[in-house]
Amino acid sequence: MGWKRELLFFIVLVFCTFLPTFASVPFQPQETPLIIIEVLKQVDTTYAWLSPLIHISTLILIILLYKDGQKMGRITDIYFGILFLFFALSNNIAVTEQYGLVVITGNFIMFLAVGIFWIWEVYRPKNEYVFQRLSIWRYWVIPFIILAFWFPVGADLGPNFDPLLLLTSSFGITFCPTTPLAIAVLTLIYPKVNMVLLKVTSFVGLIIGLFNLLSLFIMPSYTLWLFTLHTPLILISFYGLVIHKIVSIPTD
Repeated sequence: MGWKRELLFFIVLVFCTFLPTFASVPFQPQETPLIIIEVLKQVDTTYAWLSPLIHISTLILIILLYKDGQKMGRITDIYFGILFLFFALSNNIAVTEQYGLVVITGNFIMFLAVGIFWIWEVYRPKNEYVFQRLSIWRYWVIPFIILAFWFPVGADLGPNFDPLLLLTSSFGITFCPTTPLAIAVLTLIYPKVNMVLLKVTSFVGLIIGLFNLLSLFIMPSYTLWLFTLHTPLILISFYGLVIHKIVSIPTD
């Protein structure tokens, strides 16, 4: 994808953020944050049973990927592709008690686009999952990955460092805690990576991360701690977008 097509595609993604949310029950625009909260509550209620399975399967995948990335590459692409397609549907479409059927249109389209790019990578692979020794500073993403994987937040949206959340947090069933891991893996194999995939995933991640920053001011009950747990999404997404500018590629 040439830079002009990339730019046009990113402009389309930004435009998607302005698409109105659909609800079968009429609502005022200022109620949109409340609708998003209702949809996310449905995700936690409906798909909580999947969380331990995805936590464990992700750990197994990462171990196998590190041991033999050449064999696990396409499986990894399929895995993340399915997760992002799942996020597109589950995180943005729900039947709520107050608003009926809800579709968060812009997020749905952006998550769907990310999922399609990961699935396309399966058919036209460019990622080479070979983890070589890197400069020590490039491993800065690892503590943030652990934080996102744990996502230690309680029902009151305050800190909750219960170790059980290492298996039961919203990682794997929601976009925000899961995306930092996908991007971080790509940054650790850079430069042998599908740059379009990395940029698209990072760009959408950064948009959603910045929305969470705004949520501090516009979303009722949104806490500073919840925003803190979204810093991996913001920082790693930004890093994924600019890595080609700050990491030099060795020449033979």
